[in-house]
Amino acid sequence: MEQKKSMEGSSKEAPRRFASVEECIDALLAKVGKKVVLGLPLGLGKANHFANALYARAVADPSISLTIFTALTLERPQGDSDISRRFIQPLLDRLYSSYQDLGYVSPRRKEHLPKNINVIEFFMEPGALLGNHYAQRHYVSANYTQVPEDLLRFGVNVIAQMVAPMEGGGRYSLSCNPDLTLPLLKLTANRKDHRLFLVGEVNPQLPYMTGSSELEESEFDLLLEGEVFDTPLFAAPAIPVSFTEYSIAFHIASMVADGGTLQVGIGALGDAVCHALRLRHKENAHYRSIIEKLVDRESLHYRKDLPLLLESFKQGLYGASEMVPHGFLHLRRAGVLSREVYQDAGLQQLLDGDEITHTVNEETLLGLKNAGRISCPLTPEDTEFLQRFGIVDPSYSWRGHKLLTPDGEEEECDLHSEHGRRRLIGSCLNKKLRGGIWLHGGFYLGPELMYRELRDLSPDERAGIDMTAIDFTNDLQSQGELKRAQRKQARFINSAMMVTLGGAVVSDALVDNQVVSGVGGQYNFVAQAFALPGARSVIALPSTRVRGGICESNIVWEYPHATIPRHLRDVVVTEYGAVDLRGKTDRDVMVSMLSICDSRFQAVLLEQAKFAGKIEKSFVIPQSFNNNTPEHITEIFSVESTLAILPYYPLGTDFTDEEALLAVSLQQLRAADRSWWRMLMAVIQGRKVWHDKSTGTEWLQRCLARMGYDHTETYEHRLEAYVVAAALRNHIDRRRPLRWE
Repeated sequence: MEQKKSMEGSSKEAPRRFASVEECIDALLAKVGKKVVLGLPLGLGKANHFANALYARAVADPSISLTIFTALTLERPQGDSDISRRFIQPLLDRLYSSYQDLGYVSPRRKEHLPKNINVIEFFMEPGALLGNHYAQRHYVSANYTQVPEDLLRFGVNVIAQMVAPMEGGGRYSLSCNPDLTLPLLKLTANRKDHRLFLVGEVNPQLPYMTGSSELEESEFDLLLEGEVFDTPLFAAPAIPVSFTEYSIAFHIASMVADGGTLQVGIGALGDAVCHALRLRHKENAHYRSIIEKLVDRESLHYRKDLPLLLESFKQGLYGASEMVPHGFLHLRRAGVLSREVYQDAGLQQLLDGDEITHTVNEETLLGLKNAGRISCPLTPEDTEFLQRFGIVDPSYSWRGHKLLTPDGEEEECDLHSEHGRRRLIGSCLNKKLRGGIWLHGGFYLGPELMYRELRDLSPDERAGIDMTAIDFTNDLQSQGELKRAQRKQARFINSAMMVTLGGAVVSDALVDNQVVSGVGGQYNFVAQAFALPGARSVIALPSTRVRGGICESNIVWEYPHATIPRHLRDVVVTEYGAVDLRGKTDRDVMVSMLSICDSRFQAVLLEQAKFAGKIEKSFVIPQSFNNNTPEHITEIFSVESTLAILPYYPLGTDFTDEEALLAVSLQQLRAADRSWWRMLMAVIQGRKVWHDKSTGTEWLQRCLARMGYDHTETYEHRLEAYVVAAALRNHIDRRRPLRWE
């Protein structure tokens, strides 16, 4: 809120408006000169039309020096094989036909960017740029909250962002990406030595989000408006959720405290966590049944200070997450994300202590007075505060501490008498406090379904979401007292690639320092978990991965670098359980980690720990943890009643039914053992499936037709069809629904 006020004081002139992007660039270069350091928001909020035209101008004119600093460059999907291209091509036609890829994407992939152009990223699309020497050399490793300062060090002088127009005009919303733009505007607001130009590319299809993300039009220097910029948003279709992800999600859901705070990331695991929390609240008997099968009583010993939470939510949760996932909208509709917070520490502390309620009455005024939050008589600041939150009648004026009666008479009011308090409250009596926020977020990205839901929100629901600066969601340095009051019992849930037996977390890069994604906000949330009372950092990962057809453990003895050092180890979750590592000795940490490791790798890891003297020679892994196998997880979830509540796509999907089923089988096919004899077995099995025209296989034939295999005649394509048919048969459980109804 501070940030917004500082901007509202601006006396800048009205922005220049353009329908032509080339004319806009002419105007910009006339002011900035030929050295442009362009900041583009991460993910969805990039001004692609503007950025592409500026890139093309720099390609044509080598005297222009262009540096682009960004993150999470979104690209239209590309297949790396004939099978994946057959799946993707119809999606390109349906979901991405109007999306304009950024101009630097293809040259960067080929490592042929012109010498006068640099592209720097601090977070990459996961795995997309492995082996790309240019991208790897131009990566900046930074905590999310450090990025605004890094941008200033690089000399950023232009921000170009897609924005949503307010109906009726006058304001624009940064909507999906206020995360870095708001801090940058604040950092440069009063700096005469650093002029920052803000370019808005107006897209009416971007949901208009109110609150901190709203800017007066005078905050913009240049605005691009017109039909050419009115384009569909980049959709990130949901990924099918596996039993492994569901198992992890149920363990996590059993640690989320009622009345607490939730942060979750994007992807199948985030979808699974949100669905498990929804089941805990709406289908509690089913939720309890699954937890009882997943959690061995022996394993509760390793959870330490994290009791098994089984009850549905009475107080509800509040969302405070840099990334706003689609699942948060589902949790809101289910009544889980129902705890609202307020932008005042004193008010929030009284609510947290149950000294006042969310309903305005005399106790509200008395509680605020007794806590020293307001004075008697009220000051101008008190009056503004009370009226902003709907506690004092809007007709009250602090001048003379008087209120107009219905007859137009002035009546003196104060807090000392019951009559005075009731007159001060007036029309606000028994009404809900105003200004409640159920979700603070930094950016959002998801399927088209999510964008449609955001556009269709009622005004009241929209007002409960505050898209804001990244230093608000990810950090405690500013407004620390307020955030500590709001973020009770926080659970910060993030994924990792690997965790060492000693508790160090590897999330961003491989052994040779090839960057997979980036640090992003993970460290920020871990730091918060150690700074906030009752908060916990939850690191989630599958216990194994398949690489080149070979199964490997994601719990490893050592790794040459870490994203989160082991002295910040907290809670780690795999499909086999959750362990609390905070404050434990190295010996107990390693024993705990072995309890959630896949049984195939426990013996080797235990031997390494014993050799290093970290675990005593006499230790034997308890019998109950010898059943940490994929088969055991499959057995738990394969019960008919359980399958019915675990859809492949619990939050829905932009895919057709055939595409949704194909995505499941192709995901498994990509990770499958590619040895010649297994492929031969797949071809033989797939041939039988191909020729099976019996009743009940129509769905399979429709999937093959969607891939264009219904009329293929070449030998190579027929073999591919057989492999896909076998994958469909093996990996699709027709008892599992596609979507949650």
